[in-house]
Amino acid sequence: MNKTQLKKNDKLAFNLAVEMMSKYAKECEKDKKTKEMNPIIGTYQLINQLAIGLIYKADGWEDAILDVIDDAINDARDTVMATKEKEYLNV
Repeated sequence: MNKTQLKKNDKLAFNLAVEMMSKYAKECEKDKKTKEMNPIIGTYQLINQLAIGLIYKADGWEDAILDVIDDAINDARDTVMATKEKEYLNV
């Protein structure tokens, strides 16, 4: 896969994730007092369901998929922390 394909797929994955999170936030059951979704439960449910789908389709690659999921979560944390640090330094 070339860089253009990777970039296009990354953008597609991002857009689908934003769409999924937005739909979840709009349609999920919210706390009766705060009228807001619980971000911890929402995070768990979205990640869990995505992981189930990916692992189910792994067909013999389950351990590799679990490693990729773990790497993706760590990379996401690093990206967010670097972005927040950069924003903090630019303030």
